Amino acid sequence: MTIPIPAEDPRHVPNRAVIDPAAITQNTRALTGLLEEQTALMAVVKADGYGHGMLTAARAALEGGATWLGVAHPASALALARAGLDAHILTWLYEPRTAATVLPEVLSSGIDVSVGSPEMLALVAEAARQADRRARVHLKIDTGMGRNGVLPWQIRELGPAMAEDDYTQVVAAWTHLTSADDPADPATDQQVELFDSACEALADEVGPVPLQHIANSAALLTRPDLHRDLVRPGIALYGYPPVSTDVPLRPAMTLTSRLALVKEVPEGHSIGYGRIHSTAQRTRVGLVPLGYADGLHRAASDRCEVLVRTESGDRRAPQVGRISMDQIVIDLGPDSDARAGDEVFVFGDAGGVPNAPSATTADDWARAAGTIPYEILTSVSGRVTREVLS
Repeated sequence: MTIPIPAEDPRHVPNRAVIDPAAITQNTRALTGLLEEQTALMAVVKADGYGHGMLTAARAALEGGATWLGVAHPASALALARAGLDAHILTWLYEPRTAATVLPEVLSSGIDVSVGSPEMLALVAEAARQADRRARVHLKIDTGMGRNGVLPWQIRELGPAMAEDDYTQVVAAWTHLTSADDPADPATDQQVELFDSACEALADEVGPVPLQHIANSAALLTRPDLHRDLVRPGIALYGYPPVSTDVPLRPAMTLTSRLALVKEVPEGHSIGYGRIHSTAQRTRVGLVPLGYADGLHRAASDRCEVLVRTESGDRRAPQVGRISMDQIVIDLGPDSDARAGDEVFVFGDAGGVPNAPSATTADDWARAAGTIPYEILTSVSGRVTREVLS
């Protein structure tokens, strides 16, 4: 028996991840504006919508022109289907036990599934027989990622099995690019060449394949020749393009907290575990009740800034010392008028106060931690309350 653990009452916790669905809608609309009429957009809302809330992100993206939704896990796909959203849904990551349990219901719900191996094909075919419904299959082709997907030379072996099975129908072929965020990398063209030859072999075995999809956020923005029938943006929907672009995209998540304490410390005073930071002068420091258990990466310690909204205006303040499990310390400066209870913007949109400094971004935190904004957004933990703007 599973006993649920009561969640913390969000009224008693100052930390918020404020989600702006309008930003996701606007970002989706900007991305669909890059596409030809025949190319559809699949909003990738896996990982709980990159931490923004899967259903919130899905609804916002559909409003912006998406007609497909993509998620990794079948359980997520079922949640989308049960929400009654008007969209095609694709799911692509499952193992045998999950498949036996959930794929029959997935197929009964009209959800498309990806197949990336002969074993996965057998799982889908069996689930389709149980559901008594033909499975709509997207064949994943491994062109160099080395994860899920059949190798191009396996098409001739797998094709006849798919063609002969009355319970499977190949409706799409797809692949995933390894290096699209580096437009100069020749790997993308090499992958596309492999993909195209595999698709030709697939068509020889099963007949015409209606859909091809290759482009992630980076390829959508830089390679219009790879848009094909369907594009699959993820991170760009949430306001963080993985390549330089003039397309107007804005972050959809703002992470905020409040100062729990403000105090004056002398010059040379150490801050945090390991004493990696000592104050260069007498200064005032603030304690923010947000730490690595909430999603702030410890590797970013002493390398980033936050925005503090004080009575006299918005001020940037560096985070100093090690990031702790539940708290960070920021250096407010010797003359700061900040007080306990003042709002702190860790990253995102601070509201556009005229002539004020902007808040830091998930990109800033990613650079500080030596990672990518995807990880920053999806690391914001469940104990941080999501507040969705209306």
